[in-house]
Amino acid sequence: MDYIEKEFMENYNKNPRGWRVLSGKARDGYYNLYIVNFSTGDAYVLKFDSPFKLRPVGVGFKAKIDDLNIQGIKTYEYGFRPLSSSLFRKVMEAIRLREFPILIGDEIRKILNIEPKPTSEVAGKPTIEGPLMVIRNPDIISLRQIELEYKLRFELEKLIFKKGYISYF
Repeated sequence: MDYIEKEFMENYNKNPRGWRVLSGKARDGYYNLYIVNFSTGDAYVLKFDSPFKLRPVGVGFKAKIDDLNIQGIKTYEYGFRPLSSSLFRKVMEAIRLREFPILIGDEIRKILNIEPKPTSEVAGKPTIEGPLMVIRNPDIISLRQIELEYKLRFELEKLIFKKGYISYF
């Protein structure tokens, strides 16, 4: 998974526009993460054990955008967005007060209207990353990729077993 993350970040930093990130629990009990860029055709598919762990166990591969059936899913552009001081204070206050939803309406629109930047341009500045869109049925992989999906699950289970984790699915 580290190689996929590294390659994605390199591609993101070259061109931070157009990325979409979708995730959700798959029917097999594991989690899928899809990172796609419709304008460049780049796509990554990852399968991992849990999003609630600091270092999840996972495997992934680079896919073809045409092999993923996600054109019709409404998503927002993912990225690292620098925040103004006033917007940063609003975000931090909402987190401090533990308000749910944390931000509403105008704040969300303001954040989503900020152009995503390479990580080198936001280093040391108040920054928000996202959004990551959670979808109910993340099994959006095409029939041509079903074999790879099964191979990913097999490799993930081998890795989990090798690391000595007990599967709870």
